[in-house]
Amino acid sequence: MKNRILGILLAVCFLMPVSVYAGTNLTDKYSDAELIKIIRDDGYSAVTKLKDGVLRIKIEGRTYVLFNKSDGDLQGYYAIQGVNISYEEINEWNRTKRLSRAYLDSDRDPVIESDLLANGGITVKHVTEFFRLFVVSVDSFRSFISENNNN
Repeated sequence: MKNRILGILLAVCFLMPVSVYAGTNLTDKYSDAELIKIIRDDGYSAVTKLKDGVLRIKIEGRTYVLFNKSDGDLQGYYAIQGVNISYEEINEWNRTKRLSRAYLDSDRDPVIESDLLANGGITVKHVTEFFRLFVVSVDSFRSFISENNNN
C-alpha cells in the first residue's frame, strides 16, 4: 500500500510540470510578425516594423521601440530629447527603480530600457505584461525627468 501511494505521488510530481505548462504555448522566440499581432491584439494599434528585429509602437504621440533580438530576448527602448539632466540624477533612477535601467546616450538624451529574457521560454502573456510594464515605467521615467530637468 505504501509503495502504491509513493508511486502515485511520484507520478503526480512528474506530470505536474506538464500540466502546469500545458496550454501556455511556451516558445523560445517570436517572429516580428507574431510580435506585431500580439501587441496589436493587446490594444496597441499603431505598431510598425522599421526593419528586421525593430518594431515601433506609437502610444499617445510617444514612440516606443521594441527590439526583437536574434536569441529571442526582447528589449524595450524609449528616449527623451531636449532635456538637460545629469548622470547623477540618472544614477538616482537606477538606484531607486527596478525592472529598467536608464542612461544618457551619446547626445546626452536620457534613455530607459528594459529586457525580457527568453532563455527560459516566453509566452504571449509574458510579452504583453512586459510591454505594459515598460509603458508604465516610461510614464514614471518621464515624470522623473520632468522633475529633475535642469533647463
